[in-house]
Amino acid sequence: MITATYIVEKTYENWIASIKDMVGNNYSMENSTIVSDLPYASLYFVGLPSEGVNLEKNESGVIATVQVDIFANGQKAVSSIYSIDEKSHSVMIGMGYERTQGPELTQNIDPSIKRLTSRYRRTFGYDDIL
Repeated sequence: MITATYIVEKTYENWIASIKDMVGNNYSMENSTIVSDLPYASLYFVGLPSEGVNLEKNESGVIATVQVDIFANGQKAVSSIYSIDEKSHSVMIGMGYERTQGPELTQNIDPSIKRLTSRYRRTFGYDDIL
């Protein structure tokens, strides 16, 4: 049986492995618009609601919704965030997620920092694996 913990941990583990060479140790699972070390990337789960439940309340599936934010600054900030997004997107699609929003260049608190946001969704069934 698949669990929420498995979905979160495996998604995050695979995602980090794909982008770590571009962002170093500057990544997290938190939704934050204030970052100090750039480039920076975050992946966090917006929700894991049930897709199907039987009368005993056993879930037969969940829909994982994930948001990825990528931050950079400097002269080539925009090209940098799109390059990181390319790797991030590739691993997310490889895990069976589909991009439902983005990549969208969004406003950040500090206008010198560029931010790219994407949202992904994937339905997980009872015996699904990543």
